[in-house]
Amino acid sequence: MLDLSNKIRVGLAAVILIPVLLYWGFASSPNETERENVSLLHGMDYFVETAVIKEWDAEGKLLRTLHTDQLEHYPNLKLSTLDKPESISIRKDYSKVKITSDTGTVLDDNNQTNLAGNVIVNDNPDSTSATILSTEQLTIYPNRDYAETDEPVNIVSSQSILKGVGMDIDFNTRILNLHSRVEGSHDNAK
Repeated sequence: MLDLSNKIRVGLAAVILIPVLLYWGFASSPNETERENVSLLHGMDYFVETAVIKEWDAEGKLLRTLHTDQLEHYPNLKLSTLDKPESISIRKDYSKVKITSDTGTVLDDNNQTNLAGNVIVNDNPDSTSATILSTEQLTIYPNRDYAETDEPVNIVSSQSILKGVGMDIDFNTRILNLHSRVEGSHDNAK
C-alpha cells in the first residue's frame, strides 16, 4: 500500500467528500420537488372565517346573501370551498329561497355551486306556505336560477309530502321535476 502523508490524505478526503456534501446539502430529491409543486398547485391562497358575501343586480337591488363559517379559495382549481353555507336569494317578486348545507364548493366564475350533506332548500322561509326540500347533494347554477340532483329528494309543504330520486328545479318559475320513484300524498282539506 502506498504511504501517503496526512496532508495528502486530508486533501483526497476533501476532494471526495465536498461534492457529495454539497449535493446532499443543496440539492433536493425529485420526490421532494414533486410534493412541493403539488401543494402549490392545489394550495389555498386565502381563507375567510365567518364570511358574508352579498350580490347585487345592475340597479343595486340585493339578489343573494351567502353566509359561511369558513371560505377557502384555491386559485389553481378556480374554486372556493364553503363550510356550513347558508344562502338567501331574493326573487323579482321579493319572495325568498333559503339554502343550507354542511359543505359546498363555488366555481370562481360563479356559474356553479355544489352543495353536499344535509342540503335544505326552503322556499318562502318566512311564510306559512313554506316548502322545504331536502337532499344530500345539490348542484346549483345561480346565473340560471336552476338546480339539480340525482340523489333522493324529500319535499314537504303544508298540504303535501313528495319523495323521489333525482330532481331539477327552476327557481324563477317554481317548476320542479322529480325524475323517478316518485310517491307522495296531498291534503286538500282546509
